[in-house]
Amino acid sequence: FINDISRNTFAIINYFPLINSPILLYRDFTKSFSIQSRAREMDDLKIILMTDLDGTLLDHNTFDYEPIKTFMRELLDSGVEIIPNSSKTSEELDHFCADFGQRLPYVSENGAALYHSEIFSGAQRGPKVLGKPVVELMTVWTNQISSQLRELCVFLDETVRIFQSEHLGLSGEALDRAMRRNYSRPFIFQGSDDEFDALKSEADQLHLNVLRGGRVCNLSGNHDKADSIPLIRSLLSTTADRIVIVGLGDGDNDVKMLQGSDIACVIPRPNQPHLSFEATQKSQKIINASLPAPHGWQEAIHAAIAFLKIQYGYSYG
Repeated sequence: FINDISRNTFAIINYFPLINSPILLYRDFTKSFSIQSRAREMDDLKIILMTDLDGTLLDHNTFDYEPIKTFMRELLDSGVEIIPNSSKTSEELDHFCADFGQRLPYVSENGAALYHSEIFSGAQRGPKVLGKPVVELMTVWTNQISSQLRELCVFLDETVRIFQSEHLGLSGEALDRAMRRNYSRPFIFQGSDDEFDALKSEADQLHLNVLRGGRVCNLSGNHDKADSIPLIRSLLSTTADRIVIVGLGDGDNDVKMLQGSDIACVIPRPNQPHLSFEATQKSQKIINASLPAPHGWQEAIHAAIAFLKIQYGYSYG
C-alpha cells in the first residue's frame, strides 16, 4: 500500500459520488470480502474506529457533534465499534456516552485506562489501568524535575475557576468533570519550545510523559493513546479473524495512536497547520480530511470505508 491517500482520496470519493449511506458501502464491502475468501465469515472482520474527541469528532470550539450522530448510530448498527480515545476523564466520557445515548468502550486520560471492554470482547472485567495515580506522578515531579522547568508549568487545578474555564472551554458541571482526574494533571506551559523539549526529555528519563494537546499540556505516566491498541487486538482475537483499526485524530497527542492504527485519519484544526507525521509499517494508509470536526470525521470515515472496499486483501492487517 502507498502511505499517502491525499492523491487518490478524491478519486475514491468520485468513484462513489451518489452514496447516501456509507453503511451500505460497508455491508457491500464485507459481502465482497466473503466472496473472495469463502473460508471466512463476514463476522470474522471487525472494524474499530478509535477516535479522539475534541477537534476530531467534536467541534473544536462548541464541542457539538449533532450533525453526525445519526451516522455514528448507523455505524454501530452495522457492527462497527466506536472507541473514544481521549485525554478526557472517565466522568467526561461517561457523560459523552450518556448524551449520545449509547454505552461505548473508551480509553481515558491519554491511554491511562480502558473501560467497558466487555462490550466488544464479551467477557466481564473491570477497567484495564495502564497509568499511575496522580499522587505518584507528583512525587516524582516534585522531587526530580528541575525547579527551573517546573516553574514554567501552571497546573490548572491550582488556578482560579475562570482561568480553568478559559483554557478548557468549559464551565459548570462540565468543568468539574474535566478537573476530576485520576491519572493525569493538565497544565499550561509558559516557556519556549526548546524549554518544553527539555521538560519532555527530563520527564522521559523519569518514566513520565508530558504531551501537548489542542488546548493544554498534560502530565501523566509513561503511556499514550496507542498503548491500548495491542490490548484491544488481543481481546478481539478470539472473536474476529480480521481486525482493522481506523484511528482518527487532530493533535500531537494523537500521533502515536494514528501510527499504530491500520488506517490513520487526520482531521484539520481550525487556523492551524495540518498534522503531519511519519507513517509506520502498521499504518497502511493516511487519510487527510478536508473539513474540520465534526463533518471532517464523517468525511474521513467515508473515505476509509471506500478504501477498504477497493484495496482490502489477505495481506492487510
